[in-house]
Amino acid sequence: MKALLLLGCPEISSQTPMAMYTCSKLIDLGYDVTISANPAAAKLVKVSDPKGFYKHKSVNIDNYLDKVQDEDFDLIIGFVHKDSAATYFITYCTLMENTKKIALVFNRDQALVNELVEMVDESTDAYIATARAYHNPNPIKVSLNKALDEVLNNNED
Repeated sequence: MKALLLLGCPEISSQTPMAMYTCSKLIDLGYDVTISANPAAAKLVKVSDPKGFYKHKSVNIDNYLDKVQDEDFDLIIGFVHKDSAATYFITYCTLMENTKKIALVFNRDQALVNELVEMVDESTDAYIATARAYHNPNPIKVSLNKALDEVLNNNED
């Protein structure tokens, strides 16, 4: 099984630890993980795992759009905390119609979370997990764990 994590701008500090947590969790579930990120997010992931404990492939989020195929992954998880991240997630979902999808939507501003949820919901069939969070990754972690349980056990709403 293969999973793709989408990471955009790392301005929200909880994104990088959640990316590492998600990578670890997916590896434990038997997934080969690819992280598709912008250069800043990719560097933060690399620095966060200097000994390479969380085995994953890294690709550039822009360049990989030209290469990704629907059958390449079984699961895609997008970290969505701003408009551009939602746009990337929606674009990848369009290219990967038959892949299970989770949008992990989070921000400290609940109104923005609601707007991002609406954007993703209108354009994809993704399971949408939400959290009002910024510095504290725990609300995001709880939402992610619930989403993984729902999606991977085929209990989608």
